[in-house]
Amino acid sequence: MKIKAVLFDCDGLMFNTEQVSQDLWRQEACKYHETLSDDFFKAITGARGVDMTPYEKETPHLKDIAMAMRAKRFDLSYWASFEKDALNKKGMVELVLWLHEHGIRIAVCSSSNYDYVQTLLSTVSVSLPFDAIIGGNMVRRGKPAPDIFLAGAKTLGVQPQECLVLEDSRQGIVAAFAAGMTSVFVEDTIPKDDEMISCMNHEVNHLGEVIDLFQKEYL
Repeated sequence: MKIKAVLFDCDGLMFNTEQVSQDLWRQEACKYHETLSDDFFKAITGARGVDMTPYEKETPHLKDIAMAMRAKRFDLSYWASFEKDALNKKGMVELVLWLHEHGIRIAVCSSSNYDYVQTLLSTVSVSLPFDAIIGGNMVRRGKPAPDIFLAGAKTLGVQPQECLVLEDSRQGIVAAFAAGMTSVFVEDTIPKDDEMISCMNHEVNHLGEVIDLFQKEYL
């Protein structure tokens, strides 16, 4: 099946926001003299509305930390204050423009809300010609449910099997598999595990390498 559309995750995939966010989480935890585990970050990365109950035993002040983080994490003025292109992940702009030039439909499908995604896109020095932006607030269920990717395919007018999903999180890779789509894993802060390996189709070091993958496999 020919790939007609590419669906981009946002945080950690297009922009270096996951590392920044983890640093913010750790700063808040430090105020309570607590440490957040790698498993905690693995659970929340790429997800929406995570049940934090399992982590409250090891981090008694987690609710307080999470409340402070909710205010910081999606403070649009904070993200808008970054210098142009400071958050861009390697190869991101090059890939988006290449796909557009080759007639491939492109969309952002992010667990974060629409306005937040638009704010991050505004930090890029060139206009990125996405055909659609689907925020997590626009679907009923968040990743690892497939809803957001299926909504992206529907909006672009393509079949799920005609979509290539680019993801950096476990939740996103599992969601792409559930949607019946081909996926590419680009590691950011979360290393792949056995479940991800069983679900993903490709792995690259950075987004620029997706161009080579496309030329070899999908053109």
